[in-house]
Amino acid sequence: MAGRNDLRERILDAAAQVLREHGPRPRLITTIAERAQVSRPTLYRHFRDRTELYDSLMRVEVHRAVEEVVQRAETSTDPFRDYVTVVVDIVMEAREHPAMRAILARHPEILNAQLPRLLPIVLETAEPRLTPIIRARVAAGVWPDVDPRVAITWTTRLIVSFITMPLPEDSTRANLQATVESVLDIASTISRSHVDHREP
Repeated sequence: MAGRNDLRERILDAAAQVLREHGPRPRLITTIAERAQVSRPTLYRHFRDRTELYDSLMRVEVHRAVEEVVQRAETSTDPFRDYVTVVVDIVMEAREHPAMRAILARHPEILNAQLPRLLPIVLETAEPRLTPIIRARVAAGVWPDVDPRVAITWTTRLIVSFITMPLPEDSTRANLQATVESVLDIASTISRSHVDHREP
């Protein structure tokens, strides 16, 4: 079993390298198999098609991002600032990722096909890791009372929107940070207004 897992990891590493270097090129599966030094039939024993391969790569990237968020959340002293930094870091990294840039520029249909699959993968990965942290911070009065699933869902949607719909005014890190802060300020203002309106 360990050998099978090692081979699967080797294929995923090769796929990540090929996508970083060339984007979703023609003969992608053949190129990945060659880079991993396996035959195409061997690759297809581990991944039925491109969709399963992309899903697996997405899981690897999501897991890495979630672990970074967990490390920040566990030591957070300024929740608002840390939240903004996490969003900006992930967006900037995705925008600068060679494979993501190639997909956004030349193959948006791949992104459109994968986006509906992203949120379930994020929730599957992030909920078990982040829910205890969020609940502990809420109980300690450090964070406002939020539903962890809702927080994870809308953070994911916010990040995806900045990645897939970039604007010239948020093209630099400083400008993107200002934009994220503005979005959160607007959401907070609307929320307070809604609460005030409901109070007798």
